[in-house]
Amino acid sequence: MNSPIKQLVVVLLLSCMGGAAFSQEGGNGPMSLFMTYRCPIEKRAAFREHAADALVSQFETWKQQKIFADYLMLFSSFVNTGETAPDMVVRLDFARYVDIQRWKAIERTFPAGLSPRALQLCAPVTSDLVDLSSSGGPAKTRNLTKAIYLWIPYHLERGVGKPQYKEYFEGYVKPQADGWLADGALSWWGMYLNQHNTGKPWDIMLLLEYADIDGLARRDVVKQEVRARLRNDPAWKKLNDNKQEFRQEDQVIIMDPILPAAAHSAVAQ
Repeated sequence: MNSPIKQLVVVLLLSCMGGAAFSQEGGNGPMSLFMTYRCPIEKRAAFREHAADALVSQFETWKQQKIFADYLMLFSSFVNTGETAPDMVVRLDFARYVDIQRWKAIERTFPAGLSPRALQLCAPVTSDLVDLSSSGGPAKTRNLTKAIYLWIPYHLERGVGKPQYKEYFEGYVKPQADGWLADGALSWWGMYLNQHNTGKPWDIMLLLEYADIDGLARRDVVKQEVRARLRNDPAWKKLNDNKQEFRQEDQVIIMDPILPAAAHSAVAQ
């Protein structure tokens, strides 16, 4: 028998069915583009070296040219063989939805931002338009040269819509993420909604920026400490007991940021 929470989710979903298969939360407001890449194992090291030099330099140039407002380039810390596991992820941030027109022009000669040389080493796999639905941070002290990221994709359970997931996230996940941020383990976090409602590799992306390797090492300890405090809240505990009704976690990937030379120079000074 379905639980009361599951029944409520189904009722709410039926009330909002009939929406488009492609939706953007902010209209012509801010949005992002996630691009993923996979390399043949024998070319992985060469591509990472290329990404840390010519590729990040090219993205930095495009940023200065205002093709996009900002970007984040991440490379997986370890080899992963999962079907959806990327070797590299690039997030492009746009101040306005219409600004993706500039990036579309770039794609004509640089597919997913890759030059002919880069395409000999690695290939783009997916491109997803997303909305930053919720975030925390950045922390007052943030050193991206030490940061370590967790890429955590989720699939919504059948019958659960994005509005219902957002309510669940705000009530259950956000209090935890904010607790990890307050502890100092995290220096930033963001939850993204995929704008594509069908045929996508994931529905929800949780991106966690750990302050450093120590923060990542303390991940489970901090998680349990924060949850122990939150269990005193009946509303949070109810969501915790029923969390599997909302989403399923896919393969989690540990990733390192690839930064322009100027970022490393600033830290060294």
